[in-house]
Amino acid sequence: MIAIAFKVVVAVATALLGGCALRTRAVQNLPEGHFLCAVLALQLVPALGLFVALYVVGHQDVTSDVPTFYLPNGRAVLAGRVPYRDFPLSYAPLFPYVGAALLSLWNSTKVFALFAILLNAVALVLWHAAAVASFDRQTARISSVLYASSGHVLVQALLGTNQVWIAAALAASTLLLVRGRSIASGFVQALALCTVKVLSLLFWPVLWIMAPHRGRWLGGALLFSAIVYGAFAAGGADLLIPLRRESNLISSGNLPYVLESLSGPLGSFSPRVFDSIALLVLGGAVLWLYLHAAHLPASSRAQMLMPALALFGLLFMLVSKKSFTGYAAFFMYPALLVLALETNARRRFGFFLVFNVLLAAEPSLWFNLGDGRRLGVWLRESRGTMTYSFVLVDLALLSCYAYLAVLSVRRLLRAT
Repeated sequence: MIAIAFKVVVAVATALLGGCALRTRAVQNLPEGHFLCAVLALQLVPALGLFVALYVVGHQDVTSDVPTFYLPNGRAVLAGRVPYRDFPLSYAPLFPYVGAALLSLWNSTKVFALFAILLNAVALVLWHAAAVASFDRQTARISSVLYASSGHVLVQALLGTNQVWIAAALAASTLLLVRGRSIASGFVQALALCTVKVLSLLFWPVLWIMAPHRGRWLGGALLFSAIVYGAFAAGGADLLIPLRRESNLISSGNLPYVLESLSGPLGSFSPRVFDSIALLVLGGAVLWLYLHAAHLPASSRAQMLMPALALFGLLFMLVSKKSFTGYAAFFMYPALLVLALETNARRRFGFFLVFNVLLAAEPSLWFNLGDGRRLGVWLRESRGTMTYSFVLVDLALLSCYAYLAVLSVRRLLRAT
């Protein structure tokens, strides 16, 4: 429970810092270079301060997947072993090689947290540049302050998760698309697919639809991916290991988790049923977006890009049976940009505060109160106050996702 309290305090404190920053006129009046320094300080000072306090002074260990997967995967490569062939891997083929490079600099789990903090700062700069190129300066600065003061993004960085890696790659691809560099944008996504995990494919349809030159974007994305995955396949690697390892996993914080307990006779088939529904929803969204954006000029599609990224990320969080709140870091900036565009200051801050608290605390509540159990099992074994309180937390989180999805659709319709 101490971890839950810590995450809530971090989320509240950083949100209050962001709220104070937005109330000062200097945010809008500073020259661009000075603003970037200020917003980076808003993000990095708390992050590096907590890193030193927790991991250097406090000698705490990095948790989440880092000690269980990242560290042994990186050390396996340093020992000369090949991913998929010599050891199982849930991530992309080059992921353990990146981990090995980091461990060669600092042989500790803490290096992943430090790397995530620094990469998150890079993501902030890239997202801000993309927002400035596509929207007015005030909207871009509000979005950047909110992102910099997101307690949820900070917690993900402190945990050293690779969610920030995908966010940085998505930010780079977005900026390159806005600047008309389709091949480079696609290549960055290929890097993400080869160095992080298959989940980076989630945003490929949006990037392809919005690309000024779709063929070039696809070529940039596919060529490097084919070379890397082809090389591992030729070496005897089983590239389907990640899909087999992940296909039956679940998380809380999504509609399948809440609805599975009501599936009754379909209980044994519900995972595949929910997978099919998720594919239909996301496929339908791709078709809807293509029909609305295909005929528009590149300049109009550029303004639709970030709201579309937010929409796809939010739909995934709603309908995927495995959608840990950490995945929201992928598209947090686009979602906050939509919030800045579509709400007034008071509503924006209130929602931002609640949303970040829910994102930061929900997974820990599930593991600590529910032991990572399916909701149906949890309800059969215990129907206490804690169980129903957690259901209310999940419903509140789902409502936040749905609200932001509605705002994203509204913004997309206005752009067309």
